[in-house]
Amino acid sequence: MKKYLTIAELAEQVDIPNSTCRRYLANFETFFVAKGGNRVKKYEETAVHILKRIKSLYDEGLETNEVHNVLVNEFPLVISTDEYQGNQQIPKTPKLATSDDIAEIMNVLIQQKQFNQELLDQIKKQQEFIEKSIERRDKLLLESIRSLQEQKRIQIESHEINEKKGFFSRFFNKKN
Repeated sequence: MKKYLTIAELAEQVDIPNSTCRRYLANFETFFVAKGGNRVKKYEETAVHILKRIKSLYDEGLETNEVHNVLVNEFPLVISTDEYQGNQQIPKTPKLATSDDIAEIMNVLIQQKQFNQELLDQIKKQQEFIEKSIERRDKLLLESIRSLQEQKRIQIESHEINEKKGFFSRFFNKKN
């Protein structure tokens, strides 16, 4: 059976004041397994080692966020839940991922990959459609421009022919 210690006992074993011990426990609560309510809270014996490490990191001159980053790499985080049954509180217990949880996560990831691939395929089809539509539009536009240019050329040629006719030819509508 695991041994649980009060804040006073922890402070004594780590050789820090109670207020400092409370501050460490509050600032880094995700690293400690605790049981009990707000009034009498007890911590697992492993908290002594973590508190000693926190104290040494502060003694080295690290800031709180730097201490937290070091602890994340050295100690596991504790995920705890508060569950109530009537007026009685069940102590916080750490939850670990089971193989079923991991399998479910893997299935969700596989489904997400398939969904992402379907989206990428759909985007590719849309891009191809857009490119074909633009190409079709460009061909029609070029054909229209060529047609207009041809009409304009014909108009210019007919106008030049009319200008080459003499005054009397144009007046009496006779051809050269």
